[in-house]
Parts: sequence; structure tokens; C-alpha cells
Amino acid sequence: MKKIFLLVTIVAFNALAASNSIVALVNDDLITYDVIDVKIDSKAEKLAAVNRQIDIVLQMDKVKSLGIEPKPVAINDMLKRVALQNSLTLEQLQSRAEFGEVMTNIKQKLSLNGLRQYINKNANISLNKAEIAKALKNNPAASKDIVAQIRIAQIAISSIESDLLVQSQDELMKAFLADLATQIKQGKSFSALAKLHSQDESYKNGGESAWLIQSRLPKVFTQTLNSLKIEELSKPFKVGNSWRLVKIIEKRNVDNHLANIKAALMRQKQNTYFNNWIKTLRKAAYIEIFDHKL
Repeated sequence: MKKIFLLVTIVAFNALAASNSIVALVNDDLITYDVIDVKIDSKAEKLAAVNRQIDIVLQMDKVKSLGIEPKPVAINDMLKRVALQNSLTLEQLQSRAEFGEVMTNIKQKLSLNGLRQYINKNANISLNKAEIAKALKNNPAASKDIVAQIRIAQIAISSIESDLLVQSQDELMKAFLADLATQIKQGKSFSALAKLHSQDESYKNGGESAWLIQSRLPKVFTQTLNSLKIEELSKPFKVGNSWRLVKIIEKRNVDNHLANIKAALMRQKQNTYFNNWIKTLRKAAYIEIFDHKL
């Protein structure tokens, strides 16, 4: 099923060349002809493909030395996406002969993404006012696009264990959060209780969220938040199958156009930094390309 290979960017094999023909050496690694796409005709394009593979080999060596590994949940999410794009269930995808190769390429792609994030995170890249002003001048806003954002802290409970049979799960969860609310009002730390009891992923940050676009929150969330002041604690309320205790940390209005300009500038600077970092890997490596074989 060729569609699978296209979706996970698995390079096609060149049937006209020996797949084990060595076209480059990178330190102790060999690069063979099968990295070249069968559709590529010109020598310049083949050389570019080999150089891209050299960069991948150098990055994967760095991935190993840094101990960067994709999270199982990320691997599973990408497998589900590939299965969906190929009109397969995850079980059907896993049963195919190509699955091992699909898995290898997914892990490599996620590892390379993880390496890029690691390098850029430690680069301390920032924007200055002059860069932002220049970008805004070159890309003026067509209209005002102000977005209301909010940061919240929450304790979320989706299930609770109890030996009592007279109360439903909803009643137990609501009562449990009401008790936590009383403790918080008496001086207990919201953050500490969130880390201890919350069943939402945000528990790691003491229940605190990143900046959220208020209009995109579920209606019941919006209705509760609209009645709260900063740092005021909500009453327990139900969202889907879970019960939540929420407070607002801070609010702000964001110029969406300005935010998009900054994001684009940051991506550009990060890409430039990362590409220059790869060049330093190449300078430190032993690389030999046998271009007469291309």
C-alpha cells in the first residue's frame, strides 16, 4: 500500500540501482543509494537528497547521545493519524507488512522534532522591538483582531473511589471538590491540592493552564468564568464526565495580528539557528560523498 509510505515520508526504493550501493560515509555510518527517490533524475537533485540524509544521520547520532526519545503517546497519536489517512483502523495498520518500517520512520520523525525543540529551547532566541516593528510595517493588519485570553487553575476529578453505595459518582465528586474548596478558603494551597488530587494533565503545574482563548472554551466553562473575579474560587461544576474547581489567574487582550507576526519571526529565527547548528555538526564530522555513483 504505497499511500502509507507517502504519508510518513518513507523514501521510495530505486529499482534501477543496487540498494546497497554506498554513496556516502558519515563518521561510522554508511549511506546507500536507496535514500534517493526513484523520481529524481538529475545529479544535482540526487546530491541534494544525499546531503539531506547526511544531515539526518548526524542529527540521529545527536538524538542518541542526548537520550531524546519520543513519548509513547506521541507515537500512538501519529500511528492513529496514518491509519485514519489510509482508511484503516490502528489494528489493521499494525497487521500490515509495512508496519515495522512505518514505525521506524515515525520514531525518527518525532526524534528529529524533539531534537529541534531541545536545541532551540537552549538557544535563548528572542525578538527585539526593531525586528517586530519592521515586520509589522511590511505586513500591516487588514483589520483589528483582538482576542480575549485567560489563564486558569483547576482541579479536575473524573472518577472517585468510595465504599458508599448511596451516593452517585457525580455526588461524590461534587462533595469531594466542595471539601477541597473549603480547605483552600481556610488557607490550603490550591497548587498543592491540585498536584495531589487533580486528574487533569495540568496537575503537574499545580493545575495552572497556559493562555487559553476564552471564546473557544466549552460553554459551561465560559458561564462559570464570567461570574468570577481574579483569584476567586468557583463552586464545583460539571464539564462532560468530570467535575472541576476553577479560579482565574489572569486575563489579557491579545492583538492576534501582532501575535502571528511574532510567531512567524520566531520560527524564522529558530529555523536559521537550527540550520546553522547542523552546519557545525557537519564541520565536526568525517563526510565523504561518492558523487560518481549518483
